[in-house]
Amino acid sequence: MRRRTGAGGERYVSAGHSCQTVGMTCCDEFARLIDQEMARHAQPHQLSNGRIVTEIDTEYYLVFGDERHSFVGINYCPFCGRVLSRGLWNLEKKK
Repeated sequence: MRRRTGAGGERYVSAGHSCQTVGMTCCDEFARLIDQEMARHAQPHQLSNGRIVTEIDTEYYLVFGDERHSFVGINYCPFCGRVLSRGLWNLEKKK
């Protein structure tokens, strides 16, 4: 797998010929969580094989469980504290 960063800060993981966007990450520690599939960047309807535990409006989730996942929505990075959720990021940008 090869990793590259897009112009907007998006991180891409290349597996063979295609690149799949992993979303914007604020720090290397959070990027490692995504690489290890312990966190996921997706819309709620894109999460499969599990259940969403929290009702947070976000596109970032911590992943728990092996066979049937539990997804816990997060708005802030657990490592650096930066805003992850696009909605909160836009609100803070308007201040």
